[in-house]
Amino acid sequence: MAARTLEEDYGRLVDASRLAIAAEVEHRSRRTLGGDGLAGKLGCRSGTELLERTTGATVATIRRRVRLGEKLRSRSSLTGELFPAQFPVLAAALSEGRLSQDMAAAIVDELAPAIDRVNPDHLRAAEAALVESASEPTTTAEELKIQATVWRITIDPDGVEPEEEEALARRGIRLGKAVGGLVPITGNLTPLVAGQLQRLFNAYLTPRTAPAFLPSDGDGDATDQDPEVPVMEDDRTPDQQRHDVLGGILSAAARDPETPKVNGAAPTVLVTVIAEDLQNGTGAGWIDGINAPISLRSVRQLACTGETQTVTLDATGAVIQLTSPTRGFTAQQRKAIGARDGYHCAAPGCGTPGDWCEIHHVTPHAEGGPTEVDNGVLLCWYHHRTLGSSGWEIRINDGVPEFKPPPWINPDGTWIRTTKAKPRLTAALKRALKDT
Repeated sequence: MAARTLEEDYGRLVDASRLAIAAEVEHRSRRTLGGDGLAGKLGCRSGTELLERTTGATVATIRRRVRLGEKLRSRSSLTGELFPAQFPVLAAALSEGRLSQDMAAAIVDELAPAIDRVNPDHLRAAEAALVESASEPTTTAEELKIQATVWRITIDPDGVEPEEEEALARRGIRLGKAVGGLVPITGNLTPLVAGQLQRLFNAYLTPRTAPAFLPSDGDGDATDQDPEVPVMEDDRTPDQQRHDVLGGILSAAARDPETPKVNGAAPTVLVTVIAEDLQNGTGAGWIDGINAPISLRSVRQLACTGETQTVTLDATGAVIQLTSPTRGFTAQQRKAIGARDGYHCAAPGCGTPGDWCEIHHVTPHAEGGPTEVDNGVLLCWYHHRTLGSSGWEIRINDGVPEFKPPPWINPDGTWIRTTKAKPRLTAALKRALKDT
């Protein structure tokens, strides 16, 4: 630990020198000097280019150093008068190695925008308090940034609204070009939208009370509750879970009757596939507007939900089939299935709300399975996709979904009746009481 601390101390001093050098080089290479500037004399267009060539650092790294270093260096006026740094206390602490570069950036990033609007004494008080906090061995850069934000709002309460208006102009979401089978998404969310999305993530990605599982006794009646019944394991990373939650939100929004129509119809995803590929299980399908192919497994999953239209082409490219966008379960059927399945994904152990779920045709539609309540079950996107590969099986017995775990979990091959519906649980308990 001592060696690591010593290494960090030296690293802080080196970082402080890098900031000072970057700011000084940029100052001596400023545009007003033209060819007489430091960079111009050395054959470079700017101080940034000179630093890039001499340090090997990226332009982004150099610009961060320059931006921070300029706030921590002494300044001179046009007449040559010397002024102290904008953050002199921070500059001194950084040069002495009392805080890291990330901590210095956290302070400057929050306080610098308020320099021209706040009382100088209040600014100095905030700077001194934050430097003192940064010197505490338990303070992290993230914690310091939160403290700096609170200080800024305290000394500059009138700056929040104009800053928010500027931020609103930068809000947005962008879909990039498909790379490696994925479409990158980038952008900026307002704090309100980010907070709403985070709350939804938190609500469905935290440990939840385990649902009740009722083992089938063979005649379709539920008996006693069994706490030892296995659940369908979830090996997704938190990032993958957030992706799937967002997918469920989008599916629910597309089904909402208040959602705007596209060419007079609901915003239904259009999937194109070659008939021979679909029959043989090889090849790929294509989603309208997205350049990345999807597997035949995904095509079948989408077709199962009935919330997409599938265009099937023959070998020459002629359209031989166009599924109906109304083939999927109706809103009334979804309500009935939701009531039966407790308005959640029916998979054992899953808490995804029913509005975000797809409806799985237990007997596939392509094999003649009807689009009826007794052939549909609520499954979230993840459990719908993995149903065929996880080893779990599903059936409808007397109108109620039952699951059979794979042999390595349950060698007996027992079918398990699951429910999250309170009325069904109540009915099961009443029957159990009558039998006692």
